[in-house]
Amino acid sequence: MEQQNINIAPYAKSAIKLLMGPVFEDQQEIWEEVIQYQVELTKYFEKIALEVVIDKRDGYAYLKQIELDESGSTIGLVRRMPLTYDLTLVCVLLRDWLLEFESNDLESTNLYITPKEFRERMEMFFKEKTNELKFIKELNRHFDQCVEMGFLKLVNKDAALTDDYRYEVKRILKARITTDELAKFKQQLEDELESV
Repeated sequence: MEQQNINIAPYAKSAIKLLMGPVFEDQQEIWEEVIQYQVELTKYFEKIALEVVIDKRDGYAYLKQIELDESGSTIGLVRRMPLTYDLTLVCVLLRDWLLEFESNDLESTNLYITPKEFRERMEMFFKEKTNELKFIKELNRHFDQCVEMGFLKLVNKDAALTDDYRYEVKRILKARITTDELAKFKQQLEDELESV
């Protein structure tokens, strides 16, 4: 007979998963628990200055730090991950591709890409071959970082070459890079390209 501790909250598992990173709809058991205990999780995390952000339409949930004052200070529980320029560029271009996909593809529900397809979209940003070759070498590392952050999910690595692995672009990227931020960064990129 299984012994149950009555002091353990029924949403404990989903609370821990949220502390570890984003939760997605395809993590069915945890996702259902997050939805079922949304009110309780919200109250629990508010006590430690965290907000539970749940996007049911796009199928993700994550924790966001509540700012304690006008200067933007937080309790520091959730690790802030500043992105390098190259990783920011990767995320912005993925976000732009996701926006384009959602605007044009009404039949498919998810955007799937390969590193090869992504590299083809990035060619305009690398005029010099030395820079392009360097970035190609780093692309797999950037893809791995995007997987760690929950922006990409490796769904098919049966291909002989890593260039042909298939990744799903996760919609949580929309929470990290809003359409306003996307437009601002794209304008910066265009200005940079014109000045070259």
